[in-house]
Amino acid sequence: MIFGFVLVYALISFANHLCFRTYGLDLGLYTNAMYDYAHGSMANMDMIWDTKELALADHFDLYLILFSPLVYLFGSWTLLVIQIAAILVGAKGVHTYFKDQPRIALFATFFFMSYFGVFSALSYDYHSNVIGAMAVPWLFYFAREKRFVATLLVLIFIWIGKENMGFWMTFVMLGLALVYRKDRKSSLILLGFSFASFCYFMLVIKVLMPSLSVEGEYLHFAYESLGESMSEAFIHLITHPIDSLEIFFTNHLPNSRFDGVKAESHIILLISGVVILIRRPAYLLMLAPIYFQKFFHDQPMTWSTGAQYSIEFAPILAIGVFEIIRGIEVEKRKKYSLWGVAILSLVCTFRVCDQPFDHVEESNIQFYKGRHYSRDYNIAAVSEAIEMIPDEAAVCAQNPYLPHVALRDNVFMFPYIKSAKYILVSSKEYPFPLQTEELTLEIERLKADTEWTLSFEKDGVYLFQSTTD
Repeated sequence: MIFGFVLVYALISFANHLCFRTYGLDLGLYTNAMYDYAHGSMANMDMIWDTKELALADHFDLYLILFSPLVYLFGSWTLLVIQIAAILVGAKGVHTYFKDQPRIALFATFFFMSYFGVFSALSYDYHSNVIGAMAVPWLFYFAREKRFVATLLVLIFIWIGKENMGFWMTFVMLGLALVYRKDRKSSLILLGFSFASFCYFMLVIKVLMPSLSVEGEYLHFAYESLGESMSEAFIHLITHPIDSLEIFFTNHLPNSRFDGVKAESHIILLISGVVILIRRPAYLLMLAPIYFQKFFHDQPMTWSTGAQYSIEFAPILAIGVFEIIRGIEVEKRKKYSLWGVAILSLVCTFRVCDQPFDHVEESNIQFYKGRHYSRDYNIAAVSEAIEMIPDEAAVCAQNPYLPHVALRDNVFMFPYIKSAKYILVSSKEYPFPLQTEELTLEIERLKADTEWTLSFEKDGVYLFQSTTD
């Protein structure tokens, strides 16, 4: 079973990278950040911004520092390898948690590894919240075994993955305190861990990140439907509960294209196991901040079943749902429940992969179809062009090419040329952040610009080289 899932994960993630379906945002940016850290300098956002904003002011992600030496081994593949390895570690944690009942351990591990949120995350680059989420089963295991030093170490590891992980852990540890409320000592320790998580979260977003930011403030509060700050959002939730519920369930943006995105996610989440947690509200409490950040967010992609925005459900459901099933005394009911949960979850995964509603790229995730392994233009020409770029040269490249040229001091997203000496672009590639017409005009402008010479052209792929020193 494990080998089969590893193969599928690799077919999704690695094939996307080979076919230039990984992107500057975020794999290229993170890979370049690791390169900077590995060379003893602080990573910044120069790839996409005009300021020298530090990467830690954008996301307080210490994993990239921790993992940075691995770029010497795996190059541009480093974070994709780490992400798959982390999922396997998470699966091992789920299996270990239920090891006293092998059948439940097997079903829980299968559920976890086949969960739609795992597949969606793998289909879109790398994200550190995936790594943090994969440590959660071990958090549950060590807490149950009363190995609180190990619990704290895992908790700290989760905190440092991203600034919002401390907020999530506040509720996870509070939920665990409720689970073990009959054990006074354990409950008090877990409550202490919950409080520590909240303190860490507030320290990061109120002190550390603003102090690192050029603007002197936290940059990622994206819940304008609730207010302009955390305190305003909290007050809005309390004082306008009906309005807040409407936002939670429906498209709160003026663009009707996003109608139904939240509804699909709610339905998929319920069917894939959330509804079962009603029997153990402590596990629902653990998911409260994930639901909040998912459905109140300003960006519709966050509402969807795509990308990394459902990964945190996987470990909570894998433990919570199967803890409930483990408590079923009638053996026949337990057997049917195991099969039923596994099948329903698998159905949800197939639905997300095969008939995505919105913000899930079919060609990125459908590893069982031929188009996943090819593009509608000559990608070999892109590889040829990349081979022509000196390793130390400053490069401006189109979004999907950035991860492949990110291991250097200076790399920028097209059309932000800045100090680049080479420009890699294709007229047949997705034009983000430009429109198609704008991309065409930019390419024609470069052809006519005497400061640039066209050193490679093949099947719509262009490599320009600066004529100036």
